[in-house]
Amino acid sequence: MGFRLVDANVFQTSSYGGLGLSGQPLDGPHHACSTRLEGYPYLRRIWTGCRRVHACYSRPSCAGCQVGRDRHKPRLCRPSQGLDHGSAPICSHRFGFQRRGDLIETRTAASRLHSFRVIVEHEARSKLLVTREQTGDGLLARGRTSRKTARLELALARHLALAMDDAPRLASSDRLLAALETSGLTPAQEQALAQLAGSRDRLIGVHGVAGAGKSTLVRAMAEAVDPDIRMLALAPTSSAAANLGDMAGIESRTVASLIAGGGHGIDSRDVLVIDEAGQLGNRQALRLLEISRDTGVRLLLLGDNRQTGAIEQGKAFWLLQRLGLPKAELTESMRQQTRLMRHAVALAREGDYAGSIDSLDKVVSGSGPDGLARDLVSEWTRLKRENRDNTNILVLDNASRIIVNDQIRSTLRREGVIAAQDMTLQVLTPSPLSSEERRMARFYSRGQVVMFSRDEARQGIARKAEYRVAGLGREENGRQVVRLVDELGHTIRWDPRLTRAAQINVFNAEERGVAVGDRIQWRLATKDLGRKNAERGTVIQLDGPIASIRWDRAKDVQSVDLTRFKTWDHGYAETVYSSQSKTYARAYILAPVNSPLVNGQNYYTAITRARFGVKLWTEDPERLADRLVRRTGEKRSALEGLGRLDLSHAEAIRTRHGDRLRVARAKTDAERRDATLEPQMPIRRGSIADVARSATDALTALVQRVLAKERSGEKDQPTQQPDRARDDKPYRGHSR
Repeated sequence: MGFRLVDANVFQTSSYGGLGLSGQPLDGPHHACSTRLEGYPYLRRIWTGCRRVHACYSRPSCAGCQVGRDRHKPRLCRPSQGLDHGSAPICSHRFGFQRRGDLIETRTAASRLHSFRVIVEHEARSKLLVTREQTGDGLLARGRTSRKTARLELALARHLALAMDDAPRLASSDRLLAALETSGLTPAQEQALAQLAGSRDRLIGVHGVAGAGKSTLVRAMAEAVDPDIRMLALAPTSSAAANLGDMAGIESRTVASLIAGGGHGIDSRDVLVIDEAGQLGNRQALRLLEISRDTGVRLLLLGDNRQTGAIEQGKAFWLLQRLGLPKAELTESMRQQTRLMRHAVALAREGDYAGSIDSLDKVVSGSGPDGLARDLVSEWTRLKRENRDNTNILVLDNASRIIVNDQIRSTLRREGVIAAQDMTLQVLTPSPLSSEERRMARFYSRGQVVMFSRDEARQGIARKAEYRVAGLGREENGRQVVRLVDELGHTIRWDPRLTRAAQINVFNAEERGVAVGDRIQWRLATKDLGRKNAERGTVIQLDGPIASIRWDRAKDVQSVDLTRFKTWDHGYAETVYSSQSKTYARAYILAPVNSPLVNGQNYYTAITRARFGVKLWTEDPERLADRLVRRTGEKRSALEGLGRLDLSHAEAIRTRHGDRLRVARAKTDAERRDATLEPQMPIRRGSIADVARSATDALTALVQRVLAKERSGEKDQPTQQPDRARDDKPYRGHSR
C-alpha cells in the first residue's frame, strides 16, 4: 500500500468530512490532469484512486518525499514506522510532528478510509498526541505527534538531568590561569573557557554565532586541561570533524563512527568535542548521551541554533538548551572582516532579511533558475584565476549544483583551463535516504547501488562490495526484502531491518566526464584513501581512469583509480549544508525563490561562510525576503508542541525525581567501576580469536601428554582425581 503526503498549508479548512480539504490546488508543479474541482467531486476523484491526481497534488517541500518525474509512475511517500502496523502515513523520519490533514491522503478509497479510522483509533488510544503549542515555522492547525517521538525527547531530558554534577573539573586553577595568559582570547572567549574548565557537569554546551571562534576556544581548552585528559573532535560530517581537529590540534572522527563502535576505547578521562551540534538528530544525540552515561566521558556541544539543522528527526541541540543545558555564549563574530558583512549577518540573525539582503555586495535579479545560474557562472568565470580559488559558489540542492558545475566546465573548456577531451566514468552519488528509510525495503528502487561498511555473514554480504538493486520481493512470511545483485551476478535477498542503518550506504549510479584541470569533490569519507567527505582537489594528470589529484587541504598529490573509487563529483559548486564549518574569502549564492530549500537557516548559513563579501542571485529580492520570513527552516519539537518544555526541564526533573536520579547515578557509578576493574582481572573476556587460541593451546597440550604416555609404555587406565596437596599446579576440575 502506498501513501501520499499532502501539505495542509495549501488547503483552506472546511467541513468536507472533517478532513480540512476544500479543493484548492497546491502551490506547486502541475500537469494536464490538474483541473480544478471543488467539494464532493474533488473528494470523489481523489478517493477513487486516480494515480495522476496524486502525481499532481504533491508536497514539494518535503525533502523525504520524492515525486516521480513520470506522471504515470509517481513515487509515493510511504507509511512511517512511528505508528503501529505502518497504517498511518506520517512522514516521521524527518519531522517531530505532523498536522492531521497530512496523515489521511492515500491512493484508494478503501485504504483512505482505513487510514482515517486508524488515525482516529490512535488518537483515542493516545498513540497520536494532539499538539497545542506553536513549534517550528509550520501552521499549528490540527498538529499531531506520536508517543514514540515524545518519549524520545523525554529521554534526552532525563539524560541531561542525570549528567549534572557528575564529573570533576577539567583543569586546575594554575593550568587555567597559565593558558589564559598565553591564549590571546577575547574577553568573551576567556569567560567561556573559565566556565568550561570549571564545570562539574558531564554535558555542557557552547552556543556561538557563526564565526565566533569556537575552534579557537577548543584549542585553548586543549592546552588548559589536566595532562591526563584526552580530547577528541567529533562532528556529523568528516570534513567538519577534520577542520576542528586540525585547528585545535586534536584527533578527530565522525559521530557516526563513534556510535557504530559503541564508544569503544573511551572512558571518563576523555572529552568529546562535538562541532556543528545543531546537525545532530534526536536519535544520534540520545545515543551519545547513553555512551556518556555508561563510560563517564564528557560531552562538549558546539553549535548555532540559527544555522542549518539536522536532516534526521528533531533539533536536539536546541531542545537540550531549552531543557536546561549548561552553556557558554559567544555573541561576537570574528569571521566577517567588513562593516557591511557584519551588518548583513547581524540583521539576518534578528530576522530582518530585507535589510540583510540590501547590505550584501550585490544582488542580481533574473528570470528562472537556469538564467540565474548562467549569470552567476558568467560573473565567476570573469574573475582572475587566483580570485576564483577564494570565491566559493553555494547552492541549495544537488540539482542546482550539477547544473552550475556543467556550465562552469563548458566555459573553462573554451578557455583552455581544462582539457578538451573528457573521459566518461560512472560515479555514485549519495541517495537522500534518512537512517529510518535505509532500514525499510520499500524505499529502495531498481538501479540503486548499496555498499556496506561491515560484513553480513548471515546474509552473504561482503564489506565494501557493490550491490545493485534488482527489485523488491517478499519472504514466505510476507516480509518485504530487497533483491541485490553482486559483481558476479549472484542474487541475494536482503532484509534491511537486519542491518544497522549506520552500516548502509545507498547511491544512485550516474555518469560524469573528467579531464585534466577539473576540480573534483569527494562525496564520501574513504579510509583507504584517507579522504574526508566534501574534500576538494584538482586533477593534474589523467592516465586512463587513474587520476593524479592535488588535494586542497593537505596539498598532497595522490593517484586514485576512479573506476574503483566512484564516490566523487565535480567540485566547482557546493551545497550550503556541506559548507558548514568552512570559511571562504567571498561567496556567490544561488537562491531561486521557489526552491523548497529556501529558508532563513540556509540563507544565514550561506552568508556567514564569507569573510569579505557576498553576491546573491535570485528572481526577486522582495519575494525572497518575504519567503525567508515565512519559512525560517526551524524544525519542530514534540515537547514544544505539547507544551511540556517547562515540565521536562532538567531542574524540574531533579526536583520531582531526585531519589530516582540518585539511585540511577549510584548504579551507573558501580557499573563504571566494574568496567574499569575488569581489564585488571586475571580472567578476561577476550575476543573470539583469543578464546579459539586458548582452546587450541589446551588441545595441543592434551595431545602431547597422550603421546608422551604412549612412548613411555603407559597403558590407558581410568584417570583418578589428583592429590591436590602434591600437585604443583592448582586443581581446575576433572581430567578426561
